[in-house]
Formats: sequence, C-alpha cells, structure tokens
Amino acid sequence: MNETTSLERGYRRVLACYPKAFRKESGEEILAVLLDTAAEGQRRVGLSECAALIRGGLRMRLRPAARPPRTVRGAARLMCAGAVAELAAVITMLVTAASVKAALAKDPSLTAAQWHTVTSLLTFKEVSGAIAVGLWLFLAWAISQRRDVARLAFTGFFALITLSMLIVLAQHGAVYAPADVIAGATVWVITLATMVLLFTRQSNAFYRRAGHPAAAHPAR
Repeated sequence: MNETTSLERGYRRVLACYPKAFRKESGEEILAVLLDTAAEGQRRVGLSECAALIRGGLRMRLRPAARPPRTVRGAARLMCAGAVAELAAVITMLVTAASVKAALAKDPSLTAAQWHTVTSLLTFKEVSGAIAVGLWLFLAWAISQRRDVARLAFTGFFALITLSMLIVLAQHGAVYAPADVIAGATVWVITLATMVLLFTRQSNAFYRRAGHPAAAHPAR
C-alpha cells in the first residue's frame, strides 16, 4: 500500500506539468492507467517515463491556442533568433570586457568616479542582456499563444532595446568594443523586423479575433 501511495504521489507531481484543464478532465484516468501499467513493487517514476510525461506536458502548454498566420509564426521564430543573438551579444561583452577595461585603464584623463561608472555600466549590460534572453523566449511563447498583451509588452521591449542601442552608439569607442556594437545592432534589427511582423494586417486580425471569439464562430 505504501509503495502504491508513494508511486501515485510521484505521478501526480509529474502530471502537474500538464495544463490544469487537461488534468481536471483526464488526469485521474491517466493516473489510473499509469498505476495499472507500473511494474510490481515500483515505488518511483522511472527517469525515461518521467521525461516522456514532462515532454508531453510542455508540448501541450506550448501548443498555440489557434494556428497563427505566417506573420505571427515568423515573429515567434524571429524572437527565438533574437534570444540567440542576445546570448551571443552577452558572450561577446564578456569576452571583450577585459580588453575594454585595459584600454580605459590607459586613459590618464579618466577619473576614479568615471572608471566606476563605466565598469558599472558594463556589468549592467551583461546582466540585463542575460535577462533579455529569457524575456525573448517568454514573449515568443506568449505571442504564439495569441496573447495580445504580449504585443504591447514587446513594443516596450523594442523601445528599451532602441534606447540601449542609442547609448551604445553614444559610448562607442569609450566603453564598447566594435564587436559589441555589431552584436547589439544585430539584436536591434531582429527586434525591428519582429515589430513589423507583429503589426501587419494579418497579425492584427488574428489578435482581434482572440478578443471577439463569437465573431469567429457565429451562431447559426
């Protein structure tokens, strides 16, 4: 009895990765099947079985609520590319930080306060870049899930990246290496292209229908 209870708790923990509505409708049935097919004396969920269940749950959670048009799918792909480009930008900054600091150390006109400001700015860019990678991926998921608020969030994200790029261009040669500028410009171009795709006529219609589901399926 204790073995069955322990195994049931393990299955319930793994099944928690599935959407709540799906668990409410089919969770107990799936749990019963898993317990019936478990090996005799089994007390824990096997690693391969656990991985398969988690994959299924994540696939259901990430599945778009409705098939998006090509513009929205393209925007989501560009966001994933943006995450990769952002990660490359962060790595580039980490690699070039030492050479930038060494060049600044040779500048006799740089005061201690200015040195502190520059190094703090470099650290901030590295940390914010790492956070941006996760934000890119989260927004890509939200966009594909027909969350119109994600478009507004991405608009703010685009404004922040544009402001960041302007700062990079203003500080170019003083704080950032040429490779940093190129990486930042690549991220900005991807962001701009994504913005264009998100606000095309097809994309607007897709998100407008999300707010008026009855219009998509009129009563007969």
